[in-house]
Amino acid sequence: MGPRAGDSVVACCDVTEVDARPASATSGLRRSSASMLLGHGGRAVLAALTFVLVARGLGDAGFGTVGAVMAAAALALPFASLGAVHLLVRSAVREPGRLRTTAPGAVLVTAVGGALATVLAALVCLVVVPSLPLAAVVALLAADLVGSALLELVAGVQVARGRAMAAALSQVGFHGLRFAAAVVLFAVPGGMTLQTWPWAYAATSAVGAVVAVVVLRAQLGPPAPGEEGVVASARWVLSQWRDGFHFSVGLGSQALYNDLDKLMLARLDSVAANGAYTAAYRVVDLSLVPLRAVLAAAYPRFFAAGAAGGTAGLRSAVALARSIAPTTVGWCALASVALLAGADLVPVLLGESYEGTQGVVRGLAVLPLLKVAHYLAADALTGAGQQRVRSAWQLGVALANGVLNLWLIPAHGVGGAVAASLLCDGALAVGLWGVVWGRLRRG
Repeated sequence: MGPRAGDSVVACCDVTEVDARPASATSGLRRSSASMLLGHGGRAVLAALTFVLVARGLGDAGFGTVGAVMAAAALALPFASLGAVHLLVRSAVREPGRLRTTAPGAVLVTAVGGALATVLAALVCLVVVPSLPLAAVVALLAADLVGSALLELVAGVQVARGRAMAAALSQVGFHGLRFAAAVVLFAVPGGMTLQTWPWAYAATSAVGAVVAVVVLRAQLGPPAPGEEGVVASARWVLSQWRDGFHFSVGLGSQALYNDLDKLMLARLDSVAANGAYTAAYRVVDLSLVPLRAVLAAAYPRFFAAGAAGGTAGLRSAVALARSIAPTTVGWCALASVALLAGADLVPVLLGESYEGTQGVVRGLAVLPLLKVAHYLAADALTGAGQQRVRSAWQLGVALANGVLNLWLIPAHGVGGAVAASLLCDGALAVGLWGVVWGRLRRG
């Protein structure tokens, strides 16, 4: 449920040239990938079990209502901290000595920005899902925009310090708390409702975030005499607002074409239809766990590979993308086949109210292949210092997705949302790779 904390940040690397990286660098990436696979895999199992309990307990209409609020949180999350986590990972890769002084400021900016984003997103939800009490809406939003955002930030710091296993364990513990809360509510007759689940979700997020921040503080230690304090550190984060804004636009655009359809379905069709679509999308999302683990482990390495900038940096970043392509593309092909073959199991797991969801799962089955295609190109551009062009393409596709959904959902319902999603992810993959190869040829 909700945005995936820690998906985009991971292990640090000390290689600057991927075409000729030593064997130790390759083995380091494998170790980081294994650690992140443990974290993502354990988290995915717990998230999947939580998803089944919540979906069954709330039914398609209740789950669709919660899904609409979670979509609003996903849309606001990239802008809540102005890309602080990505600025921190980049700084840790290129200026490791600044990490102790910059991390506290990033935590402050993330917490304050998340609180402000919660207020703005709540106003949107009052229009889209007026049936849910405002207090429950705020609880759900704060859980993701503050709690999950802080966990993502802490995970980024851990992996930037070469502690991918610590980041993995924090993710497992975080989602273990949510699963435990879901088990308790599901076990009590009438316990899993739209009145109880938002508060349990918020409480577990708050506990997980506080523990993560306290552990990080203990690991980094207090600033040494003469080092900048929390406020000065926060000013440093805010001074990077241009780069942070580009990260936020890129991630926000990604959230738009991933989650805007869920808000629009709830408004233009029904919360029950949105519940079926959100459930199907979550099944597809779970199939991408190994892909995200590998990309998470490689993400800081893209910054190191592209440090030279220009054509040389882009060429090195593309070489890194090529080196992980056989693993990532191969897994996504298997995931697509599994989604096609196993779609009929979804109503069995989630309950009779989700009958018909299997058709949506089959419609979205090709999505893993489209996503891996544009993820590899996008991370290569980011690593080479070309986040601006990545963000521009993502924003353009996100706007196109909104227009398509506005046109297709009233006429075709869930089928229109599926078509818009496939068209936009496909267009983004073609567009980003076109940019990459065009710049390499010109260079």
